[in-house]
Amino acid sequence: MAKWAGFFLSEHSTTLAQKELDISRLTQLDRQEKFHLLSQAYSQQVPIRITFLNKERLTDINATVFHLDCKRVLLQEGDHYKGLAIHQILSIQALGGTDDYSEST
Repeated sequence: MAKWAGFFLSEHSTTLAQKELDISRLTQLDRQEKFHLLSQAYSQQVPIRITFLNKERLTDINATVFHLDCKRVLLQEGDHYKGLAIHQILSIQALGGTDDYSEST
């Protein structure tokens, strides 16, 4: 076991392994549900939290829907924009409320 910058490498490796994701166990919203929720967020311009897969890791983004088509969504987060394929999205949650449109894992 080597020590690096105050961390034992074995402990660091264990922590990383615990954060690994078994993608096959995730349940997703179907495409129609995703599109419907994104359309609502776009028309009402409400901020949302989207959880999506990014290189086999779960990532969250809080943003508003800037543009939406049948395959992609363009999200605006402050001055930054992020494009996502709709199939990457796992959950959509309205911010500032209690509506959670995610599936349980």
